Amino acid sequence: MKKISPEKGYILVSSLGAWMTHLMGPYLTIWLRSLGISFAQIGFFQSVSSLLTLITDFPTGGLADRYGRRLNYAVGTLLFGVSLIIIACSSSFFIIALAFALAGIGSAFMSGTLTPWLYDAIKGDKKRAHTVFSRMRIINGILGTVAGFVAGTISRYALNLPILLAGICGISASLMALLLLEENYGHGKAKPYGEILKDGLKHIARNRTLHYLLVASFFLSFAGRSFFMFWMVLAKEAGLRESSVGYVYPLLILSTSFGGFVSLRLSRFMDHRKILAITTPLMGLLIIAMGIVKGLLSLLALITLFEITIAIRAPAMITFRNELIPSPIRSTVTSALSTIGGMFSMLANIVVGLIADIFGLGGAYVVSGILALFASLFLTMAIKQS
Repeated sequence: MKKISPEKGYILVSSLGAWMTHLMGPYLTIWLRSLGISFAQIGFFQSVSSLLTLITDFPTGGLADRYGRRLNYAVGTLLFGVSLIIIACSSSFFIIALAFALAGIGSAFMSGTLTPWLYDAIKGDKKRAHTVFSRMRIINGILGTVAGFVAGTISRYALNLPILLAGICGISASLMALLLLEENYGHGKAKPYGEILKDGLKHIARNRTLHYLLVASFFLSFAGRSFFMFWMVLAKEAGLRESSVGYVYPLLILSTSFGGFVSLRLSRFMDHRKILAITTPLMGLLIIAMGIVKGLLSLLALITLFEITIAIRAPAMITFRNELIPSPIRSTVTSALSTIGGMFSMLANIVVGLIADIFGLGGAYVVSGILALFASLFLTMAIKQS
């Protein structure tokens, strides 16, 4: 089959992957609960999946640079899609646990593959990369809204149908990647697999710009976890009814599309580094404001602005990170950074919860926002160092 342009290929395959994620959404937990599985057991499944992703993320990044990024992504989406189909068709605790383990490994194979693949496929053209990543943000928000409607409709017939359809989308993404994308590599077979992993670790250890970026990521993780774990709780405390959450959530998903549109417009006259320098402290200020305001409408406006800001920032961050990593080890280093970021998030989950217990949820948001402002300082240092 004839291959298509890198931009079109990336958007098509990424869209199928995003459709897979949005379709399963909350229905994964709802389906498991309908089988009589307890919350503790669901937590165990998620922990198994997260642990295996954490353990295998870095090694699979090396495989992508050695044997091909397209192949790695195809394997990952295939494993993840098959795991969802198994979950949708099984009621056995043991089989479902194995499926979650498979999903965790699949996530690791997907990590650090498609964005490095695109960056190399367009020869490191930063402007083109930023444009494609911004367009994908627009599409992702629209897909999320449509997927919510589709999943809600088909779930009336059977609760496992959204999960089954999500699995089919994962397998389709795998096939499309193999059929439509040109393969690219890091070192390829020029170096043994073990040497590729060592090169990746050496690059992280010696690159001061990445050190500043990691410190910024650490401080910013508290803001991210505060928002994604507790924005609904914060809104409920401000007076949002539970029945209204279903209306707010699609609005937030659509706001990411608007953020992608703004990012696309900004990319025409503003460098991605400048976008990063502006949006990172803005995230901190918005989180602080969320912890202070009392009115529901003001809070919802801040929450929406935060989602838009994340969507503007993300394409710039992805472009900047790929710019810092040499092509031969791009997937290896990207996966290693993903593993470290996962550790930061695990720690932030605990710390944010402890702060909320001691000072209240508003206090946790204020502290997290201040830490995000510290993150912006280190990000500025990374930009200057590069």
